[in-house]
Amino acid sequence: MPLRIALLAQPRAGLSANLLPSSLMIENIKLSDDFTATLNTAIQVVNQGKAVALTSQSGRSIVLMAGLTAAQNRIHPHAYLSGVAASLPLAIEQSRRQPDDVSIKQTSTASTATEQFSALYQLIDDIAARRQQPRHKQVDGDDCHYWFTEPNRARVASLSFTAENLSFTENQANSTSLVLTQATGLKEAKPLLDTSRLFFIITGNTETELSAKLAELSIKITELSQNLGSDSVLSSAALIELMHQNLVRFQALSIQLKATQPPAAQLTIVLQGTSTAAVLLEINALTKVLPNIIAEQTDYKTPAGSYFSPAPDSRGKVAFVYPGVGTVYPGMLRDFYQYFPELYARLEREGNLKEMLQADKTYAATSNEKAGNSSQEMTLSELAIAGVGSSYILTQLLCDSFSVKPDFALGYSKGEASMWASLGVWRNPHALIEMTQTSPIFTTAISGELTAVREVWQLNQDEEITWNSFLVRSEPAAIEALLPEFPRAYLAIIQGDTCILAGCEQNCRALLKQLGKRGIASNRVTAMHTTPALSQHAQVTDFYNQPLCDALPHHIRFISAAELLPQNANQPVSIDRQSIATSIADTFCSTLDFTSLIRAAREHGARLFIELGADRQTSTLIDKINRADKVTDSLAVATNAKGGDDIQTLLKCIAQLITQQVPLSISPLVDGLVCQLAASDAQSSVQTQGEPV
Repeated sequence: MPLRIALLAQPRAGLSANLLPSSLMIENIKLSDDFTATLNTAIQVVNQGKAVALTSQSGRSIVLMAGLTAAQNRIHPHAYLSGVAASLPLAIEQSRRQPDDVSIKQTSTASTATEQFSALYQLIDDIAARRQQPRHKQVDGDDCHYWFTEPNRARVASLSFTAENLSFTENQANSTSLVLTQATGLKEAKPLLDTSRLFFIITGNTETELSAKLAELSIKITELSQNLGSDSVLSSAALIELMHQNLVRFQALSIQLKATQPPAAQLTIVLQGTSTAAVLLEINALTKVLPNIIAEQTDYKTPAGSYFSPAPDSRGKVAFVYPGVGTVYPGMLRDFYQYFPELYARLEREGNLKEMLQADKTYAATSNEKAGNSSQEMTLSELAIAGVGSSYILTQLLCDSFSVKPDFALGYSKGEASMWASLGVWRNPHALIEMTQTSPIFTTAISGELTAVREVWQLNQDEEITWNSFLVRSEPAAIEALLPEFPRAYLAIIQGDTCILAGCEQNCRALLKQLGKRGIASNRVTAMHTTPALSQHAQVTDFYNQPLCDALPHHIRFISAAELLPQNANQPVSIDRQSIATSIADTFCSTLDFTSLIRAAREHGARLFIELGADRQTSTLIDKINRADKVTDSLAVATNAKGGDDIQTLLKCIAQLITQQVPLSISPLVDGLVCQLAASDAQSSVQTQGEPV
């Protein structure tokens, strides 16, 4: 008979009593020396219509009940036990699954009942967290990443216990295999803030008021450290409570200020640190320079993420910026799923999340270096898909979780497609994934074989094309003056104090030599933004002529690089299918002047540029453009950075938005603190979160 036993992994004994209805009969069973015998006993009790709390000496427990019982009581299980047998093939057969359905097969040589219990608990926890452990070790660590699946396909895992130093026959007699399937329960989100990730907000109308509140916070933190330093548990709880009180006060104040007409604002400081000692150092450093900062009206930022803007000017002036192809990197955004599980669950229901992020490449093996995979080795279509995917996720995170709303939006190169896909314009952006994978535009015409280039250059099939792109520090006019001498070299992109030169490698190197400049080769083959791409204008237009959503974000001013082209005369892009498709094609097939695009956005009123995508390349470019233009009232902020901690980078972004008076919600920060406070209270009653059934 197939099994369908609902499983819930509880981090400590007794918590299940608060999670389950009081009417549900629960029988407590302690783990014996024989894990298999104890599990079979628990299954028998479940078959009698009861729930079972199977508890180990560590204090952890696994609650088991019939799947029907869980459904009737509206309980979201973490997993279902659907097969138990002496061998894996028999367990799979009992579960009514096919061998190929089992995406993760674990073999444990645990010899004690406690170790075997822990292995089962870990697997249930992994399923609830949608977490995939590295193949070379079954422990939770830095190599874990999101457990991707195909659309509408549940996660199925097996766990087989085998003993070491036994013959094959003895192993067959002593082994046990379990098959577990995904249920609707999601593991509780990890808190964004904790005792090693501190975040405080100080508000005031004057320098005197800010200084007084900084001193007050310093006293509270010092007293807390001195009074509770010897008791780490009490100290941690008190520190979490202090942060919670601080952020809740800011929430209440924000609501009051928002209710005034026009909405009022106060000067706001955000302090961050990895410990109380670190925060105290941040307070002391800022207190010393606060008078000068206010007098000079310059922003203050520290490596720890503390931030203060004495002259915030961002209300109604927020621009979302979408980077182009090539910013994705191995392991990008790998930690977000633990902190935003409901967001990932929703994205998974909407489309193919695995394909959206090109997970087979971006999360390949446990080490991309060992596996030989990197963003450099991804094709243009793969880079394009993953780039849009990372932008889409970061947009949903910032807009849905933190309630940030942009006033403007623009994209760097193919980032324009990310812009339309991410901001609720295209009805089904997921449809573009398969189209991008198969379209000759991206696979052969302007990448790969470069058939569009071959046609424009009138080359025979046996004539080789050696294409390359070079980053060169030069004024665009100097390059443009030499282009007639080198007809197969093209000025592809203008970006601040640098340009991208692309085309025949021999032509490009000869031009650089005559220019007297050194170019850095990208070794990436793409003819976007060059003359040969013009032959694909009609095809690109047809490709991006996509159905639109019924309700469109007309409150956002979408700024396309195509507007700056002579034929478009600075006319804004109308939000209709044909206009959007034509603007993308115009940008795709022409030199990209990113410098002029940022200047145009500033002229329209944009002041705070938030980059939505992997890494922070466009933020760096915008900063350079602003400095070159001697603009001091404009700021670029990244939501992600290669080589940095995902959450720390996000918190630094949120800190800057808060001090810049950008309307947003800090509920994700507060909610994590509430959960930690509840967990420290023995009488807490935390509800499990789950996906729609």
